[in-house]
Amino acid sequence: MNDYLEMAFLAEPNDVNFGGHVHGGEVMKWMDQIGYALAVRYSKGYAVTKFVDNIDFMKPMKIGDLVRLKAQIVTTGQSSMNIAIEVTSEDLGSGLVVNNCCCTMVFVAIDANGKKRALVKG
Repeated sequence: MNDYLEMAFLAEPNDVNFGGHVHGGEVMKWMDQIGYALAVRYSKGYAVTKFVDNIDFMKPMKIGDLVRLKAQIVTTGQSSMNIAIEVTSEDLGSGLVVNNCCCTMVFVAIDANGKKRALVKG
């Protein structure tokens, strides 16, 4: 599907804050990366983050957890894409899966001159 994307990887020691959990800034970076990848794939060209709404940090994750990000295009405009992003983590030893974070992001398709461009669909 062109309007959905998943990524998965292990949380590493470099991702942890002073409290021993994955740093919120890292999680935000990962959400921006998956949103960007989906927006570029969907629009068939460069796109930029325009807006981030309602970042909800629900539960922390730790080193060694399998982190999964899921991004889904919810609505589109002439040049914009509204993307819902969910982050979960799995403790590989116990199999426990936790909902960690979610947000909504808006990306805008951009042309070579840095101006908005119409979405190329299909």
